[in-house]
Amino acid sequence: MNALVIAELRRIAARRAVRLAVLLVAIGIAAGGVIAFATTSSLPQATYEQRVRVADAKREAQLANMKTCLASHGVEVGQDYPRAVAQACIPQHLAKAHDPRFQRFQLAGVLKGSGGVLAILGLALGATLLGAEFASRGMTTLLTYEPRRLRVFGAKVTAGLVAVAAFAFVSLVALALALLPAMLAHRAPVSSSDPSFATIVGVIGRGTLLVTLITGIGMAIATVGRGTAAALGAGFAYLVVLENILGSFLASFRPWLLLGNIIVFVSGQDGGGDVSGRSVLGAGIFLTLVTAGLLAIAATSFRQRDIA
Repeated sequence: MNALVIAELRRIAARRAVRLAVLLVAIGIAAGGVIAFATTSSLPQATYEQRVRVADAKREAQLANMKTCLASHGVEVGQDYPRAVAQACIPQHLAKAHDPRFQRFQLAGVLKGSGGVLAILGLALGATLLGAEFASRGMTTLLTYEPRRLRVFGAKVTAGLVAVAAFAFVSLVALALALLPAMLAHRAPVSSSDPSFATIVGVIGRGTLLVTLITGIGMAIATVGRGTAAALGAGFAYLVVLENILGSFLASFRPWLLLGNIIVFVSGQDGGGDVSGRSVLGAGIFLTLVTAGLLAIAATSFRQRDIA
């Protein structure tokens, strides 16, 4: 089994799709670090506090003018008013102090969003790692030398999940390090609402686990569908079309949808993304069970069906 896993890891490292994914992620990380540094700047706290006071004064003036305008049209605050009155009286943007510094919560937000992007990439990689084996007849050749199908399937899944998990973890850590110059050079004072170091580590850990689980789902669908296209088509059709329809019309069903649990798990907040009744731990358990169930179905299919 160990020899099979090692052989699969070598095969994964030699895959053109894997190397392309690594290159694209590396370019994205480098670009993200440069953009973060270029679009932020340092600012003395006293200067920012002065900006806040000026913005507060402007906002109070805007609200006072709005009330005066509404009163001149015979409308009190809180009442319904015609669109023409809204256009005449309601300011499009309330004054707000601009803070060009790199905030710690921005780091957490970027890592969360990047975890979602890597999960999509993990679905594609999981689909191609197994799906391409059927299209190229590589699976048939391998089974000639190792006829124990469950052993082969287990080795391929183990190697794929380990490789993608390592890739996701390294990518998220590298992204955090790429953003570090902007945070150190243009940082703002840490407030009580900013995420702690442990929170950042948790974001990276959950992102890595999410990418690993979604990769497993991609591998399972590719095994059942016997191809990369089937896995990608089914995965995106379910997540983008079917789950959006179910989530929109059946709000009580959201805790049992993949997308809703992914949102809660990535956000790190119980009931995040309007998915009430689902905790972060519960979302992680749900996603793990779904992945394990799909892989079990895929293993059964791989063991029983003929492979041309």
